[in-house]
Amino acid sequence: MSKFTHSVKVPTQYRATAKILKAALEKQKSIKSLIFEEKHARVRTLQAVLRHYSDNRHAIDNAIEETNLLKDNPNLDSALAKVLVTEIVFGRGQLTGDSKPVQTVRLYKERLDKAISGSEVQKKEPNPRYVRVNTNLLSNADALEYLLGEEWRRKELPAEATYADFLTAIRAMEEDEFMTDLHVEGVLIFHPKVARYWAEHEFVHSKKFILQNKATSLAAELLAPPVGSTVLDLCAAPGMKTLHMCNVMQNKGRIYAVEQSKERYRALCDITNEAGCEIVTPILGDALTMDATSCPDVEYILVDPSCSGNGMQSRISVCDEQKDDKRLYKLAGLQIKILSHAMSAFPNVKRIAYCTCSLWKEENEQVVQRCLQLNPSFKMLSCKKALRNKWQNVGDKEYAKIGKNCLYCLPDSDLTDGIFLALFEKKRDTDED
Repeated sequence: MSKFTHSVKVPTQYRATAKILKAALEKQKSIKSLIFEEKHARVRTLQAVLRHYSDNRHAIDNAIEETNLLKDNPNLDSALAKVLVTEIVFGRGQLTGDSKPVQTVRLYKERLDKAISGSEVQKKEPNPRYVRVNTNLLSNADALEYLLGEEWRRKELPAEATYADFLTAIRAMEEDEFMTDLHVEGVLIFHPKVARYWAEHEFVHSKKFILQNKATSLAAELLAPPVGSTVLDLCAAPGMKTLHMCNVMQNKGRIYAVEQSKERYRALCDITNEAGCEIVTPILGDALTMDATSCPDVEYILVDPSCSGNGMQSRISVCDEQKDDKRLYKLAGLQIKILSHAMSAFPNVKRIAYCTCSLWKEENEQVVQRCLQLNPSFKMLSCKKALRNKWQNVGDKEYAKIGKNCLYCLPDSDLTDGIFLALFEKKRDTDED
């Protein structure tokens, strides 16, 4: 076997992506932080290749093994091979340059295609593209008129349609069709193949349309702050839920939006300014130091604290993530502190929504259970009833009086990100325990 020559260098983009992939596989750092640190490569291209590998890694790894690509070419770096195979099979379909690794993978393309097409590993089907109308800048009626003028076809369901009917209709959508959401006004649903079209659309850049997953839109829907009310958004950045609450309130009232990180605070300020939010007061500070003095007259609170994030489909994962009990214990401790603080520090509060992008009970039902024990003046409301019972997935019923009232969005069944939601209301004197 001849040794590799380096007279023609591997393109920087491939080398940078392979470097990130190798570090991630060795669990040195997260994909997100590694991409952020990479200064010499185009970030969008990096993310695209790593996303394709994340979504299809079992098929790619099996094809590399089945074709003996690495066995036949022992000098070919494993991470670089994964990147090149991902690009030529699931990405652009071709490779740049004539370096030895690139030429080698090109020679194996037909065998790789055959191995993947004959593999029992199923390619992960992406969930639909959700686009939410920012009614600060564009009415829902004008948004629909615009789409129809652009020759998008609206797919409508009868009024008596069930949630199962709704999900079936989404799965059967054509590429030129769109639907309006069953639960959240202003959420538009498109075929996953047009995701990039919307990412680059002028309405998205001008903030008339917001790329926000349907699951995260349920937080403002369930909290339902009335027009003119006073709201506190703890842990608010990057500001998507803040903006949505502003829309729900028709840009009337007041929203205190708290963020501790300076960088994320700047992002929060940017998006609320660009999106026409006139009622948002961004606050750079610690959620646990906020009270009725710094944020007076608060009636509605959204608690969306840091979490493990294992429900987010946009996360790029290149290995099977193991449950980290020690990390979950620390996160849950912070989550309990913040939610309990929200329940105790604001005397005028009426309703609180708790939201995580985690699917672990330690961050969800167990946090809810502990906070209710610490704050007996609050009771739970049923999230499912708030959605007119048109929902399937609730919490673990082993948590008495808690699980059935919570709500889960699950990626495979609800076609959304993985999200947990719980809704609390301050008890009145006439309420029984």
